[in-house]
Amino acid sequence: MRATIKLLDEHTKNMIAAGEVIERPSSVVKELLENALDSGAGRISVECEGAGSRLIRVIDDGVGMSGEDAELAFCRHATSKISSVADLEGIATMGFRGEALPSIASVSRFELESRVREQDAATLIVVEGGKTVEKSATSRAAGTTATVRNLFFNVPARRKFLKSDQTELRHITRIVTSLAVAQIGVGFKLIHEGRELVSVNPASSLSERVEDLFGRRRNISYLPVMFERGGGVVGGLVASPDSVGGSRPDQYLFINRRPFADRRLIHAIKQGYASTIPDSGQPSFFLFLTLNPADIDVNVHPQKLEIRFRDEGLVYGMVYRAVQQGIRQDGATAAFDSPAAGKLLGASSEHRSGAPRRVAQSRVSAMGPEGTQTSFLVPLASSRPLESARAAFGSAAAEAPLGERSGTGALNAEIPVQPALPSVWQLHGKYIFVQTRGGCLVIDQHAAHERIIYEQLLQRMAGRKVSSQRLLFPVTFQLSPEELVAAEQFTPLLEQAGFEIERFSGNTVAVSSVPAIENLGEVEDYFRNLLQDLAGEGSGSTGTRHQALARSLACRGAIKAGAELAPDEMNDLIDRLFATELPYADVHGRNTIVELGLEELDRRFGRS
Repeated sequence: MRATIKLLDEHTKNMIAAGEVIERPSSVVKELLENALDSGAGRISVECEGAGSRLIRVIDDGVGMSGEDAELAFCRHATSKISSVADLEGIATMGFRGEALPSIASVSRFELESRVREQDAATLIVVEGGKTVEKSATSRAAGTTATVRNLFFNVPARRKFLKSDQTELRHITRIVTSLAVAQIGVGFKLIHEGRELVSVNPASSLSERVEDLFGRRRNISYLPVMFERGGGVVGGLVASPDSVGGSRPDQYLFINRRPFADRRLIHAIKQGYASTIPDSGQPSFFLFLTLNPADIDVNVHPQKLEIRFRDEGLVYGMVYRAVQQGIRQDGATAAFDSPAAGKLLGASSEHRSGAPRRVAQSRVSAMGPEGTQTSFLVPLASSRPLESARAAFGSAAAEAPLGERSGTGALNAEIPVQPALPSVWQLHGKYIFVQTRGGCLVIDQHAAHERIIYEQLLQRMAGRKVSSQRLLFPVTFQLSPEELVAAEQFTPLLEQAGFEIERFSGNTVAVSSVPAIENLGEVEDYFRNLLQDLAGEGSGSTGTRHQALARSLACRGAIKAGAELAPDEMNDLIDRLFATELPYADVHGRNTIVELGLEELDRRFGRS
């Protein structure tokens, strides 16, 4: 019988290993940076072209390698970090499995130059597609330069699945940024096609490094945290509670200086903020866990992105307590007052006084035709909701039109006529009720306004007629490296939506014009949110990105829950909602309208 099981050749083994370890250009950057950090480098420079697909070069001033070690480094499972199974329980280095260089070299043209201080000359090794084609002496200062060209040149299927250059560059920027946060004593540079995206010198503190990378943000202040238990330590920076809720959060977790992700620990952080921020709040944080290496397993993921803890409950509790104690230091915060609390305690004094709260007309306005500014909520004749409902609900709704607005007749001559309830009214500043003969419609005012703004923005962007308003003074702020890459990628789209953006030195930008939509909030906040939303679309089509931009602006600009509207404003909101193409769903796919029939209400009251 012919054998069906075969031993794979070395080249095939390397290709399989490359598929596990090298997913995209950022994977190469990560592996090479980790090697540089393990070598004791004090400064590391990363140079890229074509978002890493054409060139990745990592230069460090670490201890370097001898010629013999440099050659062995391209053999699979050749490593200086471990020598036995027992060593796996005490790993304190970034890399240890000896797969990075052979995996990268099997799918690229790899050049390695390295020199130890004790030697006069450096060693140059060139490997193409896993085969060594050159080994010679060269000149170089002590340290290592690893150059990767034409990544995936021999794996066209893998190259085909790479995203756009801008998307791949964002991934690279994220890797460099996270390692720069983790290793504050090391200087980092990231240069893409001659343009500097990251440049930080060795820092003396975490707060200094965070400010160097992310800028001093107007609306975010950080609190230091520190908690120790059972030989483990949790420390770092967390956003003060009053800083939570504006811009999208920067969230970084590290275990023994190694970046990683863990949803349970993010949940522990949120629990540490309990009662100080809204449930929907997402805090920024830079948290470092220092544990005995024997208590963690970093070998559960090929790219070492996940960690297994020996005692998950202990680690969860440490993170929770660190945050909880940190945000309460020196009276740093007061308890968060939930909106529900006011409802449970009763109406506010403003309500009790009988003075209705009205939404200023400017809060519900947006761009008008031909660059003018007009309101989304213009007073309409009282009959228009009836017309809109008929148009939206078709013939079935025509049989159950909106309730009559005239007063009811007297029951007899002796009893005075009582005015009827209005057919449109508001509940708790959130929902609009529209009386119908068959029951009522309940409309979410925020969701309805979102849909209106969203469709109007899409129409105007398609016709390039979005109006903008010039700010009295430009708003200047520093973007993170990742945000800067997104801003440059999406500048044409943002300009089409009404933004005017100028880049200054470093990562600083100035916004001088914005879309003419009221109630968007602080420019810096929603500009950062827009970049995150657009980047989340990845390499989607232009139409998809238009939708993401319109969705984000609509969500920010729509009237909020709690805003009380006058009857004419409610009437107009309903009219405009029914004039949209999809009046029944907001931009997130949630209902804008719920219909309650009399039959259902009768059943709930036991009248059926």
